[in-house]
Amino acid sequence: MLIASLLLLCAQVPAVDFLEAPVEGQLYPRDSSNMADVTVSGLVHEAGWHGIMLLVERDGVAFALRTEPLSYSGGSAAFDVSVPIHAEKKSYAFRFWLTKPNERRWVTRINNVVAGDVVLIQGQSNAVAADGYNEGLANLEQSRWVRSFGTQSLNGSHAANNRNWYLADGEEQQTVGCIGGWGLRMARTLVDQTNVPLAVINGGVGATPIRMHMRNDSNPGDTSNIYGRLLTRTRNAGLEDHVRAILWYQGESDAGRHLNYLQKFPDLHADWREDYPNVEQIYILQVRNGCGGPTAELREVQRRLADILPDTQVMSTTAAPAHDSCHFWYAGYQELGNRMARLLARDLYGSGDTHEIDAPNIESAAIVGFLGNKVKLTFRDPDDSLHFDPAAAQDFVFEDGVTVQSGTVSGNTITLDLSGPTLSRTIAYVGHPFDGAWITNGRGIGALAFKVLLRP
Repeated sequence: MLIASLLLLCAQVPAVDFLEAPVEGQLYPRDSSNMADVTVSGLVHEAGWHGIMLLVERDGVAFALRTEPLSYSGGSAAFDVSVPIHAEKKSYAFRFWLTKPNERRWVTRINNVVAGDVVLIQGQSNAVAADGYNEGLANLEQSRWVRSFGTQSLNGSHAANNRNWYLADGEEQQTVGCIGGWGLRMARTLVDQTNVPLAVINGGVGATPIRMHMRNDSNPGDTSNIYGRLLTRTRNAGLEDHVRAILWYQGESDAGRHLNYLQKFPDLHADWREDYPNVEQIYILQVRNGCGGPTAELREVQRRLADILPDTQVMSTTAAPAHDSCHFWYAGYQELGNRMARLLARDLYGSGDTHEIDAPNIESAAIVGFLGNKVKLTFRDPDDSLHFDPAAAQDFVFEDGVTVQSGTVSGNTITLDLSGPTLSRTIAYVGHPFDGAWITNGRGIGALAFKVLLRP
């Protein structure tokens, strides 16, 4: 819970210190019964009042009334009342009075309080996902039920001291309430589907390698670094024990340092699970080739992380439209938001929309046929209906320079016809920047990039 203090010294208003109370726009994390307890506590310093009264309104209609007698000790009287509210698309207001026989004095009103869920976004510029082309489209998704807390500012004191709640913003960066274009699209879609308000806190910083995202183990809340600023904001919001999912989009700045990435990300993952102990799922958005030059090996590490870390999944960014070789116009971020919304809806909310919502993910690659000039790719999901655009043939790389001439789809397999026999030990599917031809499933989700051993 956040602490909101209000000292009223005017002669007509009694002196009250609120030790615990909601603040304007606050989201309280819901429990397993779809409720959240809102506590109002503090001290009354002006003698003569017999009690306090708290009226809670739900969308302007009286919802709950709490009264409590006051007992003075040392010149002050303590009060502590709690009201459970529902996690729903309804706004709650809290009106507080002091009372005595034949008299009631209003103290304060706190508006626009909700209950709901919490997710975090972290990474570099495609996690920030600001409106780099001034399209003005992302905030068309704004909803009063999608909130954020504090500021994305790189100034540590700003991150530590801003304890305000905001309508989530998809356009800006490094200021208050920013959650990025795809973050806002994802959140708005989830809220519309589930009727549960959502708080999204985005701590992303552009052009940052993974080493800059690591925790200061001696001071996890260190606001001089990226990890500590996000953790501090989440703690200040009282949400660290209630984060349900973390979404990670980073790697362009790590280029060919795939072994370093393989070492560092599991440590970061472990730190998240320690500082956000109830996180249910961690999602990795695999980076696209383009700026920074992320290698096939780096993207293969990202693909494999979901196989070695618990409760971790990976989503492709291939075949998302409107790519500029580094970032996306809004149409691309909108598509990524749709992809992530479907995953979270399934994993956190039990959605029945589960068919072909994961990215096609390679299971194996093998040379087939007597001449050694064909390769069979088998993908993990047998229910996928794959599509191979002929021009996607240029996105494969063999160590010996053999090229792909064409591809034939059968169920969850693709058979590649090569320019000749291959002696390559590996095959890589690297995709490309900008728009173009792809391997996709029936929902248009691009296959994960990969570099795997080529079985004889």
